[in-house]
Amino acid sequence: MKTIPIRNGLADYLRSPEDPSGIIVSEQRKFIYMKAAKTAGTSILREGFEKMDIGTFHLKDHPDQYNEWINRITDKDLEDYFIFSVIRNPWDRLVSTATYFKIPVKEFVKNIDDYWENDDIKQHSLPCSLYTHLNGEPFVDFVCRFECLQPDMNLVFDHLDLRREKLPFVNRSKHYHYSRYYNDTEKNIIEDKYRNDIKYFGYAFESEVFPKRSVLSMAARFLPGITRRFRARS
Repeated sequence: MKTIPIRNGLADYLRSPEDPSGIIVSEQRKFIYMKAAKTAGTSILREGFEKMDIGTFHLKDHPDQYNEWINRITDKDLEDYFIFSVIRNPWDRLVSTATYFKIPVKEFVKNIDDYWENDDIKQHSLPCSLYTHLNGEPFVDFVCRFECLQPDMNLVFDHLDLRREKLPFVNRSKHYHYSRYYNDTEKNIIEDKYRNDIKYFGYAFESEVFPKRSVLSMAARFLPGITRRFRARS
C-alpha cells in the first residue's frame, strides 16, 4: 500500500490534461486544487481562495503565469505541493450537469457520447477520477466529498494554515434527488461511464426514501495512505 501519492510522471500529465482549466495553483502556499466541474468549484475558488492574498492562479484568468509555471514544473517540484480535489456521486453530478445545460436528464444520459462532442458539456461532466488518479494510482493528498463539503474543506484550510471560509453554493442547479431520474438501464450507463469514480471513491446508487450511508464512513475507507499523509502534514 502506498503511503505517499505518486508524483512520477505527474508533471507531464498536468501539462496535457483533459481539463487544463481545472488546475488551480498557489506557489506561495504550495498547493494545487484539481477542480472538477459541478463539485462546488466556483464557491471554493471565488468565495474561498481568491478572497485570500495567496497568489492563486489558473489558466482562465492568468494564462501567462499559468503557462510559465506548468512548462517548468517537474515531478520533483510537485513533491512539495499539497494536492487535493473534490469528488461527487456520479449519478447526482450528471443530473446537476444536465440541469445546468437545460438538457432533459434521460436524454443526456442515453446520448452522453453525442453530447460530449460539445467540449463545454464534456468538461462539465468528466469523471472526477481524472482529477485524482494517474494510471490507476492516486496523485492527490486528500479528497473532499461534495456531500460533506464544508467540514472537508475546513480540514484543507486548516492544513494550509488559511482562515476557514464559509462556502456558499454558487451556480447550484435545482432538481429532485437524483434517483428520480434513472431507470435501471440509465443507471447502468452511468455506472459504466464512471466506473473508476465508483471503484476509487466507493459511491453507490441510493434511493431518496432510504437513509444515505454515512459519507464520513465512506471517506474513512478512501485510500488510507493518502489519509495518513494528510494527517502527517497537518
